[in-house]
Amino acid sequence: MVRQLLVTLAVWLFCVAASAQVAPELLFNEFFKQPIGSKSLEMSPKLRAANGQMVRITGYMVQQEIPHLGRFMLSPRPVQMSEHADGEADDLPAALLTVYLNDAQKDWLIPYTRGLITITGQLTVGRLEESDGRVSWVRLMLPAQATRGMDSAELTNYFQAQQHAH
Repeated sequence: MVRQLLVTLAVWLFCVAASAQVAPELLFNEFFKQPIGSKSLEMSPKLRAANGQMVRITGYMVQQEIPHLGRFMLSPRPVQMSEHADGEADDLPAALLTVYLNDAQKDWLIPYTRGLITITGQLTVGRLEESDGRVSWVRLMLPAQATRGMDSAELTNYFQAQQHAH
């Protein structure tokens, strides 16, 4: 049982500290042109220019009731979603990043991490309908070395911390 959980449960290493490659920083407030005009939200030139590039970004992992394998969302502010109760009436900000693990790790479940996290990966910009029907506009692909499986002690500590979280 524990072996099976080790395969599906992942913890990450914060890419900004672990990565030898220095990537330019992208801020959530740089996603859209400011001020917002009559055309509504428009992607900023900086966001469009970063398409396909390695970037570093800091934000909060969206706490989801129903996490998805191999991906999670990063937000400029803490957000807790209640998909079952709220359905599509969520409280997600417009500047939102969908983060994907490497293809070899697409079946991993990512445990929720509290607080600010900084990650580095390849940015992709443009409309994409996700497997759950949600549309994402900005995505980040993490390199394989950004994540690793938990060992048995880390897994035990993680489950104990979840039992004591209020």
